[in-house]
Amino acid sequence: MIDLHGPWSAIRRSPMLRMVSPFVVGLLVAWCFHPSPRLAGLPLLLMTLAALVVLLFPALSFSRWQRGLTLALWFFSFGLFWQVVHLPTNDPAYVGKEEVLDGPWAVRISSINGTSGKVVRADAQLVARAGQRNIREVHGMVMLTLMHDSSRSDPRVGDRLWIDAVLEPMSRVADPGGFDRTAWAAGRGIELEAFVPAESWIVVDHPWQWTDLFTGLRERISSWLNGSGVPFRERALVKALVLGERDELDHEQKDAFLRSGTIHVLSVSGMHVGLIFAVLSFASGWWGKGGRARWIRGIVILLALWGYAGLTGASPSVLRATVMFSLFTLASMARQRTDHLNSLFAAALVLLVWDPAMLQQASFQLSFLAVLGIILLYRPLRALWSPANWWLQQGWALAVVSISAQLLTTPLSLYLFKAFPVWFLPANIVVVTASSFAVYGGVALIMFYWVPVVGPALTWAMTCLLRFVGWSTDYFATLPGAYPAVRVGSREMILLYVLVVALTAWWQWKWKSMKWLSGITLAALFLSWGISARDAQERSAFVVYDEREGFLAGMVNGRELVVAASSDSSIADPWTVTKLDRHQRAMGLSRVLPVGEDVFGRVLLQQGSTVFAEGRWKSPEFDVFFSSGDAPRPLPGSGRFDAVVLHDLRFIAPEMLEGIAVTTHRVVLAGGLPWRARKTVREWCATHQLACHDVREQGAFILER
Repeated sequence: MIDLHGPWSAIRRSPMLRMVSPFVVGLLVAWCFHPSPRLAGLPLLLMTLAALVVLLFPALSFSRWQRGLTLALWFFSFGLFWQVVHLPTNDPAYVGKEEVLDGPWAVRISSINGTSGKVVRADAQLVARAGQRNIREVHGMVMLTLMHDSSRSDPRVGDRLWIDAVLEPMSRVADPGGFDRTAWAAGRGIELEAFVPAESWIVVDHPWQWTDLFTGLRERISSWLNGSGVPFRERALVKALVLGERDELDHEQKDAFLRSGTIHVLSVSGMHVGLIFAVLSFASGWWGKGGRARWIRGIVILLALWGYAGLTGASPSVLRATVMFSLFTLASMARQRTDHLNSLFAAALVLLVWDPAMLQQASFQLSFLAVLGIILLYRPLRALWSPANWWLQQGWALAVVSISAQLLTTPLSLYLFKAFPVWFLPANIVVVTASSFAVYGGVALIMFYWVPVVGPALTWAMTCLLRFVGWSTDYFATLPGAYPAVRVGSREMILLYVLVVALTAWWQWKWKSMKWLSGITLAALFLSWGISARDAQERSAFVVYDEREGFLAGMVNGRELVVAASSDSSIADPWTVTKLDRHQRAMGLSRVLPVGEDVFGRVLLQQGSTVFAEGRWKSPEFDVFFSSGDAPRPLPGSGRFDAVVLHDLRFIAPEMLEGIAVTTHRVVLAGGLPWRARKTVREWCATHQLACHDVREQGAFILER
């Protein structure tokens, strides 16, 4: 007899899980090892023949495990081949195979990442390249920065453009602990970028797409909100919650949501689509459970889900959630009882067949794990407490949803963001509840703000509600220890997931062996953190931060960071403070020692274990020289330096470059170096085969030992 409540019941009830798991493994193997299409196609051909034999000839009496193994191997080989087919390097027209990357290029806008007073930032698909004699098909993705042109409207999703610009590799080095724009873009399959002046781009046409049905409505809603009377700060929240437009949110608002653990509220994705699904399912529950009622309810829900996706611009995160809840709806239309786990993995299969690269995106991983955690853990956690009071029941239900999602997303979040929102549970109960009402209120405001009496009342109510949302996020974000740094590497992340699975199996299924596995995993986790702490004590690094105008440098010795800055990049500047705080949190540094401009002086100065004198910066591991307008140039007899940093020099004589060449093999051009001197040094270094790092062009310079 099959156990419907044991640990394997989910696998028995979810055939899609058994299909998706080997398919995902095949995707990962292809992504790691990059086999050729021919090599990946051979296993698929063989396994297809084997699967046909198993499925079409039942008289051969294959056992259940033989059929299951054959199908699993087929899905593995299909995943392997599917990933290989979609690897850009296997595309004959891939832009990465072009020797020269100058334009003109034909592109199609796939998403708008943001707009400001001067530029539009967008992702685009390359379509073609215009040569001197012909136009060739070219494939690939590029991140565009388009300068505004006041004589024409901004491009929108789906537009096809001609741009005349040079595509540059996205290789800018991020500050330690700072936002790694290159890695963020690579997760979406983008390796190139282009800055396009206003006179160098033109919209050619706009092929129709289904989201165009909602363009006019979206623009009208945005203008309605602008005229609704809601204050600017609260109006920015409405647009973020209802339409997914986050351009008007200021940095403080976004940071408060991040530190309180409610940043997902600002991303129109699974939560918002889930709210629509839940409300419509509840509101149509009185229609009954018959076949006709299920079909009518399902059609209404599907129309609402895809209508909302079109209204919000059909971003990838919204489409993922819409596909997922659409499959839930279709399953309920087909039969009265559905298995959400099976529907979740069916949605994952559809999405990964549509775009295998989605597996590498953190947003897909986090949203999938959050829903998986709710499906697997919500009911057993909810059963732990059954309060008599109705309000307590609802509060406990919201808390359980948040806990269930966090249990499976926390290890990955810690690995990605190196911090943990301590007050996420009360923050989510308060903010998510208020934001849910704000979503419904925003829809009501859009529909009725022009109605006398009703409109002003809705405006007042929405203003109060959104001020409460803003106050709540600010409150939880500023509580003691709200967002402590937690440094988790890949090793600790894997151990955390093993610990979560082991504890769940021990608690839910009473597996005694899991008790021992939990203890062993916990001990291994503490040992791993101890090793990381020891490594941090022995760490040494020299950093010239990504400052495009001024100069900011730091020396790391163990958990100590000594920082020097020029007058045009003051350590007291709020942006500099934020930059250093990120470095400190990411690397586990315990103290920051500022030096100011004394690094360029002639007086001997010591901060911590670092000594300064006449432009020289010496630590136990590094010996660096700073040459600026206030410091002497290095002399041939002064020894070898790990790097020479040039800053604020109006003129660089050839003899100075000769002197630098015999004292170091690394030259760093700080952001404050004028462009003419910068060009001179770069050309001289290229001629004399000397390593040259231009901070303004290449980002941060990081030297570690």
